[in-house]
Amino acid sequence: GYPGFPRRQIDAVIGLCRGIAGRHSIAAERVLAHSDVAPGRKIDPGEKFPWRALFEAGVGHLVTAAPVRRGATLTTGDTGGDIEALQSMLALYGYGVEISGVFDRQTEAVVEAFQRHFRPRKVDGVADGSTLRTLQRLLASVKR
Repeated sequence: GYPGFPRRQIDAVIGLCRGIAGRHSIAAERVLAHSDVAPGRKIDPGEKFPWRALFEAGVGHLVTAAPVRRGATLTTGDTGGDIEALQSMLALYGYGVEISGVFDRQTEAVVEAFQRHFRPRKVDGVADGSTLRTLQRLLASVKR
């Protein structure tokens, strides 16, 4: 693994983000990472990035991730309405995913990006119950 982020660096990021978001009226849920914008191509800042610290400082959008438990999963190769619902929720939040009802490589990369940002405890591209519940919480918390 890679090292964590020094507090001084995070404080600088918070100050920079507050300034940019304030000057340009950027909504909290639009504060993103490279991995959110380019899933499958970018993985930074990674699952060790302290999104909670930014959120608590008024930068970004976050919910408490649902606990990871064993259970049913949606994964590469699966098809059907559950996959379409997952893709629709990811697209509704703003991820670039085609709503096809097929859990393809693109969907896997987007699920990984979502997990890396919002449920970093387990980043594997598999949509388990924790991933789905965390995504539902996130959507419910957005001011539309």
